Amino acid sequence: MDTARTVPPAPAAARAARAARGAGRRRAALPLLVCALYAVLQLVAGPQFTLFPDSYRYARATERYLGAPPAEAHRTALAAYCASRADRTAHDRRLQPTVRQSEDAIRAAAERACLDRWADAPDITTGDPRYQAIFAGRPGYPLLAAPFVAAFGVLRGMQVLGVLTAAAGSLLVFALLRSAGLTRRAALVGQVTFLATPLGWWSAQALSEGLFTLCTLGTLWGGLLLSRRWSAAGASLTAVSYGVAAVTRYSSALVLAALLSAVTVGALCLRGRARHRGTAAFAVLSAAAAGGVAVAMRTLGLPSSQDTLQDTFTHHFEAPDVPDPWGSLAGLAERFWADWSAQQAALPYFLLLTALAAWALARYGDGLGRLALAIGVTGALQVTAHPLTTEAARLGCLMWMPVVLGLPLVVDRHWSARPVRQPARGRGDAPDSP
Repeated sequence: MDTARTVPPAPAAARAARAARGAGRRRAALPLLVCALYAVLQLVAGPQFTLFPDSYRYARATERYLGAPPAEAHRTALAAYCASRADRTAHDRRLQPTVRQSEDAIRAAAERACLDRWADAPDITTGDPRYQAIFAGRPGYPLLAAPFVAAFGVLRGMQVLGVLTAAAGSLLVFALLRSAGLTRRAALVGQVTFLATPLGWWSAQALSEGLFTLCTLGTLWGGLLLSRRWSAAGASLTAVSYGVAAVTRYSSALVLAALLSAVTVGALCLRGRARHRGTAAFAVLSAAAAGGVAVAMRTLGLPSSQDTLQDTFTHHFEAPDVPDPWGSLAGLAERFWADWSAQQAALPYFLLLTALAAWALARYGDGLGRLALAIGVTGALQVTAHPLTTEAARLGCLMWMPVVLGLPLVVDRHWSARPVRQPARGRGDAPDSP
């Protein structure tokens, strides 16, 4: 009986196969190279990374989770905060033409003034129990920061965590877009866009925005998987993302879950191809997350929107409570959005990018569009609930999510070598009817 022989490939074919494998590995490494370049850029950012007052409170909570007594946790967090702010003060003042002091002298004086002012205070803003309770209900970010602070100290540890969080967010964007059927080139555009917009910048700061953005992307990815067909991985990703979001910023998680539940129920009612158990599962998970957060807030006595409004209109409870915080909010929000609209009209790059991205998401999104737009609305609602010019950029960074996810669709449709591929639908998925 003859034995089949394996015929070695021709040298040219073997070289072509090796070249193809090498090119594939290089393409696979591109998202990691983008993250590495981003990390290098952050190393030269200098005092652009600065601790905020909220960063001090998160650092203090992190020290408590690491076992430090309250007084020691305050001193450690305050020392990092004052050092960071002194670096930024020295940097800014050295750029003024009339300043003759050395940068070291400016830094030392600013740090000493900060320490002297807050060393014996319970908090750098206020010790009011209502204000402290707002942060006590947000253990997610301090718990995540704990191993980094333990390894590198408060300032360096939070900076390392910020770089990793932003890089992880960009990789999630890349993977999500690839899962949506986009080409590698288009997904890379989304990754770079994420890092170049306020979403990437705020994700890198020592604040809870980065972790909450990761949770938002995880929820969106899970919802995308479930909108195409039933997926246990999609359901698990959605549930975990909602859970982590709730312990990171429960009020934002409530708004996010409620909006995603609403748009998914709308899709179930209006779109025939969305009527399958995956979409229904995402609607149920989102509704359960919103209801669970609402019940937890009432059961655990967590601060409500009424408390945060009083915080806003009493300047951190320094003034007496206002009698009608919701009426005050309506008036302030109206003035804020009128001013915001005027600013956008003068420099409308955000509006133009959002309009282009919204068009692409509506035309080519195939389930991704409604989820991305709902997340953008979540950012707008967060700003409406706290319409302060000093906080709007941070609270509204999710408004950039449609841009991050929509522009790659334009690239994929009009500048890629091939059109967007549609993921294969599994047995039992919805028919392709309108």
